[in-house]
Amino acid sequence: MRAYILVKVKTGREREALDALQGIAALEEVDVLFGEYDYIVVLQAEDTAALARLVTMRVRKAPGAIQTTTLLEAPLG
Repeated sequence: MRAYILVKVKTGREREALDALQGIAALEEVDVLFGEYDYIVVLQAEDTAALARLVTMRVRKAPGAIQTTTLLEAPLG
């Protein structure tokens, strides 16, 4: 399953957070955003349990991370 995680980071901690996010093995992509969120992270996980572990143990623990919103890809058909 693919998930898109919007990440808001405390001002001044953006580089540290990006470095930590880029170190996630399940990472497919991370992009910098302008607006309410600072990054959009694309992760590939085996199932919702694996995704929950990635989000809680890696994404939310990135230095300066203060808010996340997780969006799941919806299969077509």
